[in-house]
Amino acid sequence: MHRKQPRHRAFTLIELLVVVAVIALLLSILLPSLRSARDQAKRVVCANNLRCVWTGIRTYALENRDRAPFMEDVNLTNPAANPFDTNFPTTVGVVLSKYVKPDSWVCPSAVAGYPADVGRGRWTLTYTFSVAGPIDEGVAYDDNSMANTGGPLDPAVSNYVHFDGRPMRLLDGRRYVQNFGLNRNDKGFWNVRRAVVADALAGQPMSGKPRYPHRGTVQRRLDMQNARPQFERNTLGGGQKPAYHELHADGYTADILLTRFWAPHWAGY
Repeated sequence: MHRKQPRHRAFTLIELLVVVAVIALLLSILLPSLRSARDQAKRVVCANNLRCVWTGIRTYALENRDRAPFMEDVNLTNPAANPFDTNFPTTVGVVLSKYVKPDSWVCPSAVAGYPADVGRGRWTLTYTFSVAGPIDEGVAYDDNSMANTGGPLDPAVSNYVHFDGRPMRLLDGRRYVQNFGLNRNDKGFWNVRRAVVADALAGQPMSGKPRYPHRGTVQRRLDMQNARPQFERNTLGGGQKPAYHELHADGYTADILLTRFWAPHWAGY
């Protein structure tokens, strides 16, 4: 007697097509969620980077008479320069080198950085700082004739520079304006807030065409107070759009926001 061999039934073409279709459907459902989770993880890393930078700034101040660091930016005049080049002792990377760990200088979603010509993935710094000015051109806060006056021409009130060696209590992302503004506090009227440290943007930000590093729902700028509706109009409304991280300071406190770029010429003031 011969034992009958079991017969193995093969998949039909239709069955294979059904399996492929089901796999494709599952992938189409899962991939957006996976990308969203990946983007969220990158935003968390970037926000933590900014917190590390802020901790470095605070530590610097503790060791330097409670002053914000005096920093100049070699990349303002030479985007291809190395911001950690010790030939430029006042550049951001050198001044804060012992206060900020190396991997906190680069956002994992960066779209721009320095040196600008090395290409994506090789940048050593992808954040921008409101520094005193270009190398050898920045003016220390105490060297300004209007410093410490508290009036409208005091640099702590009238401009967007922060890292000019001013007292830490004067480090403020608001710009105060004489007899004008939608908000007011003990320092005066204000309607604009500027980042102290922020992700670098690509594209043409000042022409209203920035390229942002992060995806995700942008936070409503409650810190703008009464100026929020105008800000949101200027940044083309709400909804889910790309954005970037900003660190705002008010004295010794700091907020990290995911926001959109506000080109000054849009604002009209």
